[in-house]
Order: sequence, then structure tokens, then C-alpha cells
Amino acid sequence: MSRAQETSTSTASPKPDEYLPVAIQKAVVQHGMKHPVTIYPIALGVSAGVVGLLFNIPMLLGAAVGLGLLGPLWALLQIFFRHEALGSQYLTTLHQKQKQYEASLVSQIETGLKDCAQTKELKAKAKTGIAQLKSVRVKLDNVQELLGMKLRPNEITYGRFLGAAEQVSLSVLDNLNIVVGLLKSATSIEPGYINSRLKEINLKKKPSQEEEDQRRSLQDRLDLWNKQLLKVDQLMARNEEAMTEMERISAAVAQWQTGRKFAINDFESAIKQLHALALQAHEYDEA
Repeated sequence: MSRAQETSTSTASPKPDEYLPVAIQKAVVQHGMKHPVTIYPIALGVSAGVVGLLFNIPMLLGAAVGLGLLGPLWALLQIFFRHEALGSQYLTTLHQKQKQYEASLVSQIETGLKDCAQTKELKAKAKTGIAQLKSVRVKLDNVQELLGMKLRPNEITYGRFLGAAEQVSLSVLDNLNIVVGLLKSATSIEPGYINSRLKEINLKKKPSQEEEDQRRSLQDRLDLWNKQLLKVDQLMARNEEAMTEMERISAAVAQWQTGRKFAINDFESAIKQLHALALQAHEYDEA
């Protein structure tokens, strides 16, 4: 089940590969190539060149050459001399998209879990889900605060690390969204009634054929209940593992020195770990 399939939110979330260096470089290049100062001078230069050739006007031919050079030079300036600033802007845009998606998803999960908590047999698991929802948000806030102590917010490394941490958080939220669906599907099964009816049938020495049929149907529903709750437990366990690893990475980052060469190398390693962690948190879902 994909993120688009498992939630009704309208805002799409950024994908993990959108935070990779190659994606950032691609965004910077596209910005440089599609910037109006790149496109318009070239278009004007071509027009001036055509008119200059048709009417033999040297001034227009010279203008065509100048305008033809201005566009590519501007693009090169953007790509090679403003890479850090443009890359940071790109990551800020992703961060804003992530926040919009999360806000809607968190509200959806919280409402769903509270509804499921009204069912006696599901209350404990719904409460665990609500606790995980609160916990992952606190951990992400702590990561952002920690990053602010180590890096400047306008640095690409800051944006990439925060983006990777947000992907881990989003994996936890996505799993909780699946948990809500599983719990809601289990609310109508009524295990209390099923166990009571099975007990009545099993106490009979010679159940009728109709009662045997009932027993099979009831057992099938009870098996489905247990299967749904097992999936819930597996998803929640995956979430706990992800949050624990997130804490370990944060604790390691907190101890790093702020010297440029040393810190950046370690940050790159931590970013890779977070990306792997985000994907690992979804391994159960992809299976």
C-alpha cells in the first residue's frame, strides 16, 4: 500500500530520493536553465539575429551575440555560484510540503485512534498508537533543535538531515495510518460475542450441523481478528525500532564537534543512516 493509497490527504509528501544530492543538483540546474534571465535574452538574441541578418543591421547582430551570451552566463552563475542558496531553497520547499502533508495526516490518525479507543478490546492498542504519535513528533522537534545548534538553517546539509529525519517520522506516521485502518476493520468483529458463542457450542456433546457451520464461521472471524491485531503489533514494533534508532543517531550527533570537515563527514553518514531507516520502517508494508 503506497502513501497515496493509504491516506485521503490531498497534499503529496516528498519522497526520500528527493533529498538526495543528485535531486538537489537537478533542481539547481533546472532553476538556472529555466530562469527568465536565462530564457528571455536567448529568445531576444535569436530574434535580433534573424532581423539583423535579413536587413543587414550590424547593431542588431552585435546585440544578438551579447544577448545570446547573457542567458548561458546567467545560468552558469546560478548553477555554480548560487548552488548552496538555491539548494537550500529547494529543500525548504520540500520541508513545507512535508509539513502540510503531516498536519493533515496527524489529524486523521489522531481522530481514527481516538475513535478506535472507544472499543473496549482495542482501547489498549489505540492508546499505544496515540503515544507513538506524540512521541515521534517530540523526537522530530528535538532533532530540529539539535541541528540548529550544529548547523545554520540555510545550509544544504541542515536541510538534507532534517529532510531525512522527517522521512523517518513520516514512515512512523504512515504505519500508524495503516494501524488505524486495521483497528477500524476489527471493530465490527466482536470477539467477546464470538468467544461466548463458541463456548456454548463447544459445551454441547453433539452439536447440530448448523452449529458446526456456525463454529467454523465464528472461528474464521476470530482468526481474522487475531490476524489483524498481529499486523498492528508488528507495525507498532517497527515504529518503536525506528524511533529508537532515531534517538541513537540524534545522541551521536549531539556529541560531534562543530569543526567543518569533521562534522560534515559525520553528518553525511548520519543522513545515509536516516534514509535507510525510513525505508526499513516500511519493509513490513512492502512485503
